[in-house]
Amino acid sequence: MRVLTILAAFVACIALARAEAPSVEFDGSTYGLAFENQGQPQNGQPGNSIAEFTLPGETVEDWSKLFAFHSFPTMGDDPLVAVEAVGEVVKQTNPDANFAIVEDKEKGEAIIDFLTWAPGSDVMEFNVFKYARAADRRGLVAMQYAQHIKVTDMSVDEMRDLRARTVEEMADLDIDAAQDYFGSLDQSPGDSAAADSDASTIAGAGRSD
Repeated sequence: MRVLTILAAFVACIALARAEAPSVEFDGSTYGLAFENQGQPQNGQPGNSIAEFTLPGETVEDWSKLFAFHSFPTMGDDPLVAVEAVGEVVKQTNPDANFAIVEDKEKGEAIIDFLTWAPGSDVMEFNVFKYARAADRRGLVAMQYAQHIKVTDMSVDEMRDLRARTVEEMADLDIDAAQDYFGSLDQSPGDSAAADSDASTIAGAGRSD
C-alpha cells in the first residue's frame, strides 16, 4: 500500500510540473519553454536574461518558429531607443535588410520587425520584437517571435500577410507575461551563466544558422 501511495504521489508531482510548465500561445501555435538563461550579475550590475520557447519536437538549436522573453536590466528605459538600436544592428549586419518600427506611446511600447538572411543562404529569418519597461522600472523587457523561411516556400504576398498578422498580434499581446516571468526569477548570483549583453545578439534568434 505504501509503495502505491508513493507512486501515486510521484505521478501527481510529474503531472503538476507539466501543468505548470511555462508556455506561450502565438499565431495559432503553442510554444513550450526549451531554454532559460538567467543573467549573472557582473561588476555589480544585473545581467541580461532570456527564456526561449519552441514548438513540440523542436529545440533552440533546430527550430522553424521560436518565441522568446528577454530581460535587459541595464539597457536604459526607453523602448523606442532600444528598437532603433536593433534596427541599426540589422542594417550593419545585412545592408540589404529592411526593418519597420511602430511606437505605442500610450502603452510605453515599441515594436520592430525585420527580415534578414546570411550571405548565400536560401533561408531567411523573420523577427518581431516588442520592448517595454520592466515591471520594476529597471531596464527593459522584450518579447520576440522568429520564423525561418525558405525562399521557395513563401510568396511575397504570403510574406506580407505573415508580417501584418504577427506584428498586429504582437502589438495586442500583453507584455505582462514577460514582466511577470522575469519578476518571478531568483536573482541570486551564480545560478546560471551570463546572458549575452551586446545589442548585436538581439537581432538574431535561437542557435541555428
